[in-house]
Amino acid sequence: AGRDLAAVDAAGLDRRLLARRGASAVLKMMLEDGFFHADPHPGNVFYLPDNRIAFIDFGMVGRLADERRYQVAVLLHGLVNHDAEAVVEILLDWGEGTQTSGEAELDQLKSEIDSFVDHYRGVPLKQLDLGAMLSDLVAILREHGLVLPPDLTLLTKAFITLEGMGRQLDPDFDMAASAAPFLERILLDHHAPASVIRRGWRAL
Repeated sequence: AGRDLAAVDAAGLDRRLLARRGASAVLKMMLEDGFFHADPHPGNVFYLPDNRIAFIDFGMVGRLADERRYQVAVLLHGLVNHDAEAVVEILLDWGEGTQTSGEAELDQLKSEIDSFVDHYRGVPLKQLDLGAMLSDLVAILREHGLVLPPDLTLLTKAFITLEGMGRQLDPDFDMAASAAPFLERILLDHHAPASVIRRGWRAL
């Protein structure tokens, strides 16, 4: 099981490879399939010969629509690339169902998020803790009376758990590097002609 790291070592498995493969599997579920294991902690993971991975206990799953997956990609890409404007825009979209105190409150929220993102400017990608960043962002939203929709609450929880599992296997685990190819693919696909036409038909 994923908790028994001594057994992982005794079996001659590659912890770094397991961390990358586990992250890739869950990120694919989240960002490509839109149907993901929402509780990927070590007790729900088995490591098999040849560095294969098996997930069990799909009692808690999350679902993300196409547009939501694109928004998540924009948010994570914005965090990694210190694009505060993109981060603010997505977070305000997500908190649209709740009310802030007005224009002054919105300006304060934007200023706080801008400072938050700027705080990580210059930090090497490998040292970015995306799970902690998401958790802190959610706390900022909560302070301003904004509540994440349920599907995103599950996603945030799963993302934080996944990153923790990766770091347990490999202290140098780099979630930003693992997520980057998925984010770039989503952002490119979203603006591809076929995707634009498909969204147009849906709107019609």
